[in-house]
Amino acid sequence: MKKIIINAITQIKRTAVMDFDEAIELQVDDSSDQPVPGSIYKGRVKKVLPGMQAAFVDIGAEKNGFIHRDDLLSYQQTYMAPEDKKGTSISSFVKEGEELIVQVIKEETDSKGARLTGMLAIPGSRLVFLPNASHIGVSKKMSRNEKEKWRLFGHSLVKGEDGVIFRTACTGQSEEDIQAEFDGLVERHRHLAARAEQAAAPALLHDEGDYLNKIIRDHAYEEETEIIIDDGAEFRKLIWLAKPFPLLQKNIILYSGKENIFSYYGVDAQWEKALRPHVWLKNGGSLRIDHTEAMSVIDVNTDKFTGKSSRRETVLQTNLQAADEIAKQLRLRNISGMIVIDFITMNEPEDQQRVEEALKAALALDGTTTVVHGFTRMGVFEMTRKKEKRQLFHVLAEPCSVCKGTGRVQSARTVANQAELALREYRHMDDEALWIEATPEVARHLRGINSEHLQNLEALLSYRIYISESGHDSIPSYAIRHIGPINEIVERMKR
Repeated sequence: MKKIIINAITQIKRTAVMDFDEAIELQVDDSSDQPVPGSIYKGRVKKVLPGMQAAFVDIGAEKNGFIHRDDLLSYQQTYMAPEDKKGTSISSFVKEGEELIVQVIKEETDSKGARLTGMLAIPGSRLVFLPNASHIGVSKKMSRNEKEKWRLFGHSLVKGEDGVIFRTACTGQSEEDIQAEFDGLVERHRHLAARAEQAAAPALLHDEGDYLNKIIRDHAYEEETEIIIDDGAEFRKLIWLAKPFPLLQKNIILYSGKENIFSYYGVDAQWEKALRPHVWLKNGGSLRIDHTEAMSVIDVNTDKFTGKSSRRETVLQTNLQAADEIAKQLRLRNISGMIVIDFITMNEPEDQQRVEEALKAALALDGTTTVVHGFTRMGVFEMTRKKEKRQLFHVLAEPCSVCKGTGRVQSARTVANQAELALREYRHMDDEALWIEATPEVARHLRGINSEHLQNLEALLSYRIYISESGHDSIPSYAIRHIGPINEIVERMKR
């Protein structure tokens, strides 16, 4: 049975997708304060620009969002002759100071705010619910019979001016499952509308970048998949998000063991390996994975493998094993963008063909879009993988302050997360307090804004935490210095 293990009790939320106790995907919640496409806000119109037929909307982001007249719900719902409507100013449809429910359709850039629309889309795993859209759409990739089937079913689903889009994944699904998902999406929209009534603009109503949303959508119809999470609040959120998918919902489990969840399920060791550049192959060969700003480079070596047959066969077998392992590592580490692979040199074109076919077959198991360009005239292999999230390496590492950026080390945020996990191991101790020493950035992450995170930790763990700083120019690190009575720790910190 596939298991999804979620370590959510710390500031960094980590997820491991396990297949027979082997990690096949490792993910980190890399959420940011920037508006993410798909997120829904209650905003306030700051400025209407008739000359541009657009308006700026404050959604609480650094830059005001931008909405065109044609994307306003009020414009879409106004019944006028098309030519008259097209010639009407945006000022007839929206006023400065007015509150709007909007969805991000394009993320902000250095010079522009996020592009917005008032025509909401609530995505599920197989469907997209379109409140106020009066549209029934079906995927172009469906067969003619499937298209007709779901169009007819769509008319029985939607009510009033609502709409729905049936994705390709509806093919072969039962109407009962699709009905359940649709009902769940409608309820989600009702919940969102109720929140909008209560919230003061600007306010985030739905965070499309939330890692739990992606987990539910990616695994919605996997009956045999278990989701195990170690945080009560996030567990309840998962249960609610999975409401449209009852088969998955019943397999969501709250972990309550004393041992850290990643340690208990054997993820920690695999997590650590995934941050190393060196990967051993089963036959003694190896991969070396490096990253630059422009691309990721994977070097294949024979290392300990010499083989019992000809050099050609030794090289081919190593490259075939490497192709299989490379596909696994791309998914495991979420490596994306341009990827260059330096396989061991093969002189025979048929050997190159076998390796390319082996890599394509292994990549077929990866749900992320990949494009294989093949071997170049220089003998290196080129491919690309669609970027859906930042690579594990870039999320958890940062340029080294000692070598001034020529190497990378674990980021202060990553080390602070490790320190928090260490602090949680002492939650059952009898002592009053603990003293931890950390580099400044690690200490800052541990404390949180206005020491709020530290206060929450102390309340949760039931002991006082004293943090001191050291090594201002050194690599991010921490050390637990002393455990004992408060007065004893205070005295030791003065020395």
